[in-house]
Amino acid sequence: MSGPAAAHVLEDPIEFARSAGVCSGSVAVTALPRLQDRLLGSDGSFTFTLRGGRDARQRPQLRLKAEGALSLSCGRCLAAVTHLLKVDSTVLLMPPGDTPPGDEDAEAPEWIEAGRDLDVVQLLEDEILLTLPISVRHTDGLCVDDPRAAAGQATEKRAGKPFAALSALRGSTGRDRTDQD
Repeated sequence: MSGPAAAHVLEDPIEFARSAGVCSGSVAVTALPRLQDRLLGSDGSFTFTLRGGRDARQRPQLRLKAEGALSLSCGRCLAAVTHLLKVDSTVLLMPPGDTPPGDEDAEAPEWIEAGRDLDVVQLLEDEILLTLPISVRHTDGLCVDDPRAAAGQATEKRAGKPFAALSALRGSTGRDRTDQD
């Protein structure tokens, strides 16, 4: 391959890991297509560093570190929330066609099949998707339509009377109404 995309492709990822290679760069958020439906905006980029190496059992591995900011939707008010994301993950490499051993260790890194031409951007996108939170919210009081922010001190005044708001909604003074036939 040639051009900018070639800079983000490992031609032999197992050899890259065995020789303790290092690859770093920056990827625009717009270059991560599977991430787009989770975002409110596609501004920004991720910087990354990919290091090859071996684990304690001498198996080839890749360690990916990346960071960037994403514009996500607040689960409370649906407005934009800037979410700073840091990725630090390790994956073990296995030759094509092999099956990963049944590691009993829950903390063991994941295995990926390392054929020719490992796309670093795709690996980065996979790890970002796995790292994204399920629900993102503004910190308390910062939502656009946060009733606590709009009510302000009125909430403090009603704190001693929890059923006052219910009575106001019912339109009564708290007495039961009976239907008359």
